[in-house]
Amino acid sequence: MKKKSLDEKNLDHSLIFNDYFEKYNKMMEQNLRVLTSKGNIFYFAEHKMKLFRDLIPGTPQKILEYGCGIGNNLSFLRKNFPDVPIWGCDTSEKSLMVARMYHPDINFFLISEKTTAEIQFDCILVSDVIHHIPQKRRDFYMEKILECLLPSGRIVFFEHNPYNPLTRHFVNTCPFDENAELISMRKMRGLLAHHKLNIIESKYCFYFPEFIRYLDRFEPLLSWLPLGGKYYVLAHKNP
Repeated sequence: MKKKSLDEKNLDHSLIFNDYFEKYNKMMEQNLRVLTSKGNIFYFAEHKMKLFRDLIPGTPQKILEYGCGIGNNLSFLRKNFPDVPIWGCDTSEKSLMVARMYHPDINFFLISEKTTAEIQFDCILVSDVIHHIPQKRRDFYMEKILECLLPSGRIVFFEHNPYNPLTRHFVNTCPFDENAELISMRKMRGLLAHHKLNIIESKYCFYFPEFIRYLDRFEPLLSWLPLGGKYYVLAHKNP
């Protein structure tokens, strides 16, 4: 029997959710009905990509969404960066099949098929990915992610805030998140620092549900308060 490499062992137990890819949006819609109109999952994707746009100065040369899944963020990513080449990658082949169908203008690759040394980016988005990686494999995946990032490139991580009670409820009741291990902002910053990233900014976000979205303009005033549904950490790679 062929012995598996370290990469294969980690990929076998990583972000793959082939069993859920067809049901993912329906599960999320059901879970988010308390916060959005008819469980509008795209409200959060749109808001997240607006924040991402504000964090990236100028126009990147090339953007990668690492762990893009079925591509819920990509339409809004394209809206905010209309002229930038955008790529998406994931460990789930079935998810990428769906993403390709809805986003023919985006480039995709399966993480296990392409070595990260083949292509690098000056801007990377990692959205709600880290909590799906078991703690003991996070260093492995951080190395894989950072291989994709050019020196001096910028990277933004969005994660669920474990201090928000609604977030914890949604994670605990969503089958897709059955094995999720939430990570606090403090530990996230520690993980990035361990991998020699320079942290530029970290803030809490997603304080208001869709039906009072007009209050989103006050979110920057609350970003220090650890009660937002999510947080982000912006960092860059040493040259």
